[in-house]
Amino acid sequence: MNAMFSGVERWPDVMIPMRDGIRLAADVYLPPCSTPAPALLLRTPYNKRLGEGEGYAHPSWYARHGFAVVCQDVRGTFQSEGELRPFHHEAKDGFDTIEWIAEQPWCDGQVGMYGFSYPGATQLLAATASPPCLKAMAPAMTASDYYEGWTYHQGALQLAFVLGWAAGLGRRQAVRAGDSAALSAFDALLQAPASLYARLPLLDALPPELERHAPFLREWLRHPSYDEYWQRIAPKESYRNIRVPALHIAGWYDIFLEGTLENFTHLQRQSEKDQFLIVGPWYHMPWGPTVGACDFGSEAHNIVDETQLRFFRRILLGQEAGQEPSVRLFVMGENQWHSFDHWPPPCDRRLVLHLHSDGRAASVSGTGELRTSAPGHQPPDIWPSDPTHPVLSLGGRSGSLASRAPMGPANQRGEESRNDLQLYTSAALGQPVTVIGTPVATLFTACDSPSSDLIVRLVDVHPDGTAINVSDGNARITSNGAHDIHKISISMSPTAIRFAAGHRIRLHVCGTSFPALDRNPGTGTPAAEARADELHAITQAVFHDGDYPSRLTLPIVAEHQTTPIQMQGDTGTTP
Repeated sequence: MNAMFSGVERWPDVMIPMRDGIRLAADVYLPPCSTPAPALLLRTPYNKRLGEGEGYAHPSWYARHGFAVVCQDVRGTFQSEGELRPFHHEAKDGFDTIEWIAEQPWCDGQVGMYGFSYPGATQLLAATASPPCLKAMAPAMTASDYYEGWTYHQGALQLAFVLGWAAGLGRRQAVRAGDSAALSAFDALLQAPASLYARLPLLDALPPELERHAPFLREWLRHPSYDEYWQRIAPKESYRNIRVPALHIAGWYDIFLEGTLENFTHLQRQSEKDQFLIVGPWYHMPWGPTVGACDFGSEAHNIVDETQLRFFRRILLGQEAGQEPSVRLFVMGENQWHSFDHWPPPCDRRLVLHLHSDGRAASVSGTGELRTSAPGHQPPDIWPSDPTHPVLSLGGRSGSLASRAPMGPANQRGEESRNDLQLYTSAALGQPVTVIGTPVATLFTACDSPSSDLIVRLVDVHPDGTAINVSDGNARITSNGAHDIHKISISMSPTAIRFAAGHRIRLHVCGTSFPALDRNPGTGTPAAEARADELHAITQAVFHDGDYPSRLTLPIVAEHQTTPIQMQGDTGTTP
C-alpha cells in the first residue's frame, strides 16, 4: 500500500478482457475498508493516470469516501490493446468492463460511471447496451450524438474543436507507435493552430504522414450529414435502453451544452429513475469562477466533486443527503444558483425585440437597433462576407483550449468595428431583465450565392461599452439567388443571464465565425473539399420591415421578472 494515497490501495495496469480477446488497462483504487464496495468507473482516451484531473478530484479522493474507483484507457490508447476508432467500441467495451468490475471480490456488484467530454460519451454509449450492473452515471459536458453538436453544428463543421481534437488524438497515437517524426509534426501543428485551421482543403488538413495516426478525421469529413454512419453510434437513438439515474453536468459556454440538455430532458421524460442537471457558467475546462473575461464570483467555484459524491452516495450506498433539486442553474449577472423542476423552466412571457435600421447596421458605428415596436418601411442591411477575411470568433464555445481558439465570455469590441458585422442594440434597460432558456433569432435573409452561413450572437453591452458574448447560433443556407428570401429561425445556445439595469441587449449578425466554424466557399462546393482558390465573397442581406419582421425572442422566467420591461428611449410596448 502506497502511503501517498492515505490508506487507499492502488493496483496499476490491471488488464481487463473484452469479449473479442482485446485487453484494456485500468488503474484500480480500493477504499480503506476491507468490505466490498460500489465501484466508480471512468473510461478515457486521455490517459487513465490523469483521472481527468482538469475537472475532478483525484480518484483516491473518491476511494477515501467509500468507493472502489477504476480508471481505464479505452481501446487503442495508452496501455490498452486494440485500435482506436472513436465512439465505435465504447458500448460493448463499456458493457464488458462494467460486468467484469461487478464480479470482482472488492465490488459489491454495483457500478457507477463518471467523466466529462469523451468520458461522458463512454458512459452514455455503455448505458445504451443496458449492462445489468450499471446503477448510476454522471455524464458531464458531452453530446447526445456525435454529428450535431460534436463534429458539426447546423451544417457547419466545428472547425477549431474538430481539427484540434483530431490532431491531439493523432499525436497520442504517434507516441504510442513510437513515431518521433510524426510526433514532432503534430506538435508543430498544435503549437501553431492558426495555420492548422487555415489549411485547405479540409480533407487534407492533416498531411498523409500524419493522417495515418488520425484516419478518423477524414472519416468524419466524408459524412457531412446525419446519416447511418452517425445514427448507429448516437446515444439519442437508443435513449429507450438507458435505465439508470444520472447526474448531467453542463456549462453555459461549453461546446456540448445543447447535447447535455437534450440527454437530461429526454431521459427525465422517459425514465422513472432520478435525473438531475447542473449548468454552471463554465466552458469546457477548467471549471471555476473566472471564465474568459468574466469573474462570476465565489458561487461559481467547482461544485462537481461534492455534488457527485452526494449523488453516488444516495444511489449506490442508500445514504440520504437531503432533497436535491432536479435542476440547478447558475444565473450569470446575478451570479447565483437557482433551482427548478425541469429544463427549460416555465416561461410566462417572451420579450420580442425587432431589428431596425436605415440600412446601415454595419459595425458599432451603425444605426442598427432592437426595439419592442415592429418595423415599418425600412431598407435591408446588405454586406459582403469574405471567407478569406472572416469575422473572428472572440470567445464562445469552440471547445478548444483557450490558447488555441478562445472560449467563454470575451469582449467583442475588437471585431465590432467591422462593416461585415451587423449590430442591433437595444436602448438601455430601465431595470434588470433575466433571460433563462433558448434565445431565438428569426431573420429574413437573402444572398447572391448558392450557399451561405448566418451567424448570430446575443451580447450583453455594459455602460462602458464592453460587449460580452452570451449566446450564439448559426445556420448553413442553400439559396437559389438574390431574389430568394428565406425565413430562418436560429435557436441559439441556451443561457441564464441577468442583464443589469443600464445595460443594453445586442444582436450580432454576420456570415463567418472563424475558427469556431469552417468557412463556407459560397459556391455549393462541399466545404471540406474546397480549395483556397475556391473561396468566394458572398453578398448577404437581412430584411426588417412590415413584410419581413426580423426579430430576437428572449424567454423571460416569471419568478425573475415581475415588472414590465422598460427600455430608456424605446417608445414601443412590450409584447
